[in-house]
Amino acid sequence: MTTSTRFQILVCDGPSCGLCLNSEALLEHLEQRIAASDSLRDRVTAINLTCFGRCDDGPNIMVRPLAEGEDGDCEPDIDAIEGVRGLYLGMDTERIDRVLREHCEGGQPIEDWVEEY
Repeated sequence: MTTSTRFQILVCDGPSCGLCLNSEALLEHLEQRIAASDSLRDRVTAINLTCFGRCDDGPNIMVRPLAEGEDGDCEPDIDAIEGVRGLYLGMDTERIDRVLREHCEGGQPIEDWVEEY
């Protein structure tokens, strides 16, 4: 079953994730997968976030639900992501695909991978 929840996916673009671990390639992969999916295209947005502070674990992403009327193209304040159970560490394209399927389409975080920020 597909959820109707709108999500924002934040991709760490800090020095470690961005420069050393090429998180930009993950953002591009996300954007392509989202654009190609009828079930994700109008509900999921992926953007860069400055840094999660978990540099040794990267590249990292966060999947967070958007509030009614909230713009998914804007980087949120840190207060908006504190306590969110949606942080995924050590991501690659295969893991991204699973997060899109299970968390964004199915509405269920991947319990073995997800952490609270």
